[in-house]
Amino acid sequence: MTIRNFARRTDFAMAAVAVSAHVGWADDHENPYTGDPAAIEEGQRLWAKAGCYSCHGETAEGAVGPDLTDDEWTYRPTDATLFKAIAVGRSGTNMVAWGNQLDPDEIWKIIAYLRSLYKGDPEKIIW
Repeated sequence: MTIRNFARRTDFAMAAVAVSAHVGWADDHENPYTGDPAAIEEGQRLWAKAGCYSCHGETAEGAVGPDLTDDEWTYRPTDATLFKAIAVGRSGTNMVAWGNQLDPDEIWKIIAYLRSLYKGDPEKIIW
């Protein structure tokens, strides 16, 4: 193994540990970027850069993956649930883990962007 490969593996392992720590942490914390226009704009950029639209549609309206703008969810749509789904993926679905490519702040900003697109019943908002 070369030093370069070792460094990459070490960086990946460190990133995985950092995201894993934040997954549990997300359960007890609210998204620090909810309603923040600059973070929402950055979240939209990150959404496009990560290619989320290829499964969820250009504006998260659903395609291969579910619509993320409505109020019909299989799972309880809290910010912590979304954070976990993005960071570690969702077993039994096409949703893969992005925690090794997005840091926790980037995940929160994508969630803020998704929340800005919400078209569901305001009474059903639980984030």
